[in-house]
Amino acid sequence: MTTTQLEAPVMAVRPFARIGADTRYVLTGFPIGIAALTVGVTAFSLGLGLAVVWVGVPILIAALVAARGFAVLERRRIGAVLGQRIHDPVYRTGSALHRLADPQAWRDLAHAILRFIPNTIGFSFVVAWWSGLLGGLTWSAWGWALPDGPDDHGVPHWLGLGDSYSTEVVFYLVTALIFAATLPLVVRAAARLEALFAHALLASRPN
Repeated sequence: MTTTQLEAPVMAVRPFARIGADTRYVLTGFPIGIAALTVGVTAFSLGLGLAVVWVGVPILIAALVAARGFAVLERRRIGAVLGQRIHDPVYRTGSALHRLADPQAWRDLAHAILRFIPNTIGFSFVVAWWSGLLGGLTWSAWGWALPDGPDDHGVPHWLGLGDSYSTEVVFYLVTALIFAATLPLVVRAAARLEALFAHALLASRPN
């Protein structure tokens, strides 16, 4: 059984702090997602396979309990992204079969297993954008150490801009500025993708 509770607003975050908060949310969500996927798939598969002899029933319950733990953690995490605190629903209690019939418990498990999809997408974009930004800004400090043989050419060469060291420095600096200009949008989109997916499965629902 679940109940609908008011979602308390969270204090607004300044732009630079927002980038940091969204980045932290996405980067930390990836290892959490891997752990949730591993536990969820393993326990659910084992429990389902042994359910015919009833040994799997307590394993399935354990899978739901573990998924609930990950769900509680995620509800705390998405508050800073969506600007509202998501309260925990009221779960069913009582017998094992009664708990197994709790829809919210199964939504928690679904989130634990499927969250790796938005986690992986968001993580890939955030890492790529931060790498492009930091790599471009610091290229002049380490670019000289890259192989410089007759067949070794950088991106500027293949774009027809030449391959002199100064050209490459300017090119990667401009590239870094492009990454910097679009970083807030990309990081924000990645964080909201994960948070909205979690909200859809983990938020309280009316009776």
